[in-house]
Amino acid sequence: MIYGKVWLHVKPSVGIPLFLGAVAVASFSVHVALVTNTTWVKRFLNGPGPAKAAQIEQDVAQATVPPPTVLVASTTRGSD
Repeated sequence: MIYGKVWLHVKPSVGIPLFLGAVAVASFSVHVALVTNTTWVKRFLNGPGPAKAAQIEQDVAQATVPPPTVLVASTTRGSD
């Protein structure tokens, strides 16, 4: 650990909560900045909105499939 000697000057009962609190405040401020300065984050967090019914076409053309082709493999070898 690079800063292992810091615990000789700062009690872990004070330093660890202080460090975790600083991380929480920094994370919260980044999230607030994202929500207030962008337009897409609010829409993303609110979800897709009201459900839209899919429109189904009533006149669906039948797909035509070409007849299958049969490939015949040659079983004879050329002269060696």
